[in-house]
Parts: sequence; C-alpha cells; structure tokens
Amino acid sequence: MSGRRHPMTSLLAAVGGALLLWSNAARSAEHRISCPPTLAPGSVQGAAPAGWRLVMPHALQLTAAGMLHGPPEEAGYLAPDENADTKQGGRSGWTQRWRFAQPHWYPTFVYCGYGGGAGTLQLFHQIPATVTECTATISKKGGTLELATFVCR
Repeated sequence: MSGRRHPMTSLLAAVGGALLLWSNAARSAEHRISCPPTLAPGSVQGAAPAGWRLVMPHALQLTAAGMLHGPPEEAGYLAPDENADTKQGGRSGWTQRWRFAQPHWYPTFVYCGYGGGAGTLQLFHQIPATVTECTATISKKGGTLELATFVCR
C-alpha cells in the first residue's frame, strides 16, 4: 500500500489527557471526547502575574462537564435539550443531549471542569461545525464524577 488510509479508517489519539476518536467516513462521522477524570499536579501550566509562580500542588478531580457555544472567554454555557438520570449498582449519573441548528456561526466546545462547583479550572475542546448533536454520558460514584464522555455527530 502507498500509505493512504482507507476512507472508512478511524483514528484514535490522546490529546491533553482527553480521548479523541474521529472517523473520516462521511456517513458515520462520530466524534468521541472523554474528560480526564483527574488532572495530575504539574499538568496545568500557564503565565502567572509578575513576581508569582503558578503551582498545582494537588490533583484536581472532574467536577463538571457540558457544552459551550462561542469562545470560552464568553462563557456561553448551553442548557441541554434533554436530560435523563441513570442508576447502575453503586453508580449514578445522567445522560444529556444538545442539538445544534445548522449552520451555527460560533464555535462549539465540550468543557470539562475541575476543582469544585462548575469547575474552577476548565478544559475546552472544540467540535467541528458540521456536528448537529452531542450526547454526554456522565457517571458518578459516591458523589465524585468518574467519567464524562461526549459523542457528537
């Protein structure tokens, strides 16, 4: 073979701790994004104010996940169109679905929040403008979020 990928080939990659799956198959283009359940110390780096050092001494647990419309700086958090609670054994959780009108002119992001409440620290991952629907499956055990996985089509 000449190094070309078959049109139905799927690619899997870990980017910044998020699991990404995408397919170049036009019929079933599906994007999977999973929030990392924990951010390890040292995994967050940035510019601190002059004279200060930024240090993350403890791991941060996943505390929130959802969808954002527009740039993260504008904080356009989206309410889901559907929301259903789930329970399995000692785990509880919920499934949420968002639908997007086409074309949508602003970028849309999945967000993962860490450190309490809506998430003091947040990670954002942009989804393609061709996506018309995202479904999140979020599980929790003992009051702690364990997993947040988004499937966008």
